[in-house]
Amino acid sequence: MRKKEDVIQFLKFIIIGIINTLVNLSVFYILTDVIGVYYMVSAVIAFMFAVTNSFILNKTWTFEEHLNYKTSSKYFKFIVISVIALVFNLILLYVLVEYFAVNHMIAQVCGVFLNFLINFFGNKLWTFKK
Repeated sequence: MRKKEDVIQFLKFIIIGIINTLVNLSVFYILTDVIGVYYMVSAVIAFMFAVTNSFILNKTWTFEEHLNYKTSSKYFKFIVISVIALVFNLILLYVLVEYFAVNHMIAQVCGVFLNFLINFFGNKLWTFKK
């Protein structure tokens, strides 16, 4: 039975990941291509929007926890995992754009997929560990 719950959690995480990818890429695109913000700064701001949305949705839906007084400590753990993922994302983004001349949007999509893996396993094993 635990495996079924794990699969359901993973599927919910994927759905939320898709939503957050859209949030991340939308903010990134608007800041970089519409407003003209440097792509590395845009990536950090897009991250902040997506990570907060991700925490609320994952806490309440994926891992089925209520927002309560313990929320701040879990949010801290969630942010730590997310920052680790962000660092890897920024490294990958910079390397792909600057050394391999990959379009910044394509490079950001690659970074988002890497973030997905780091975030799911980090949050399952630490932030929302039962």
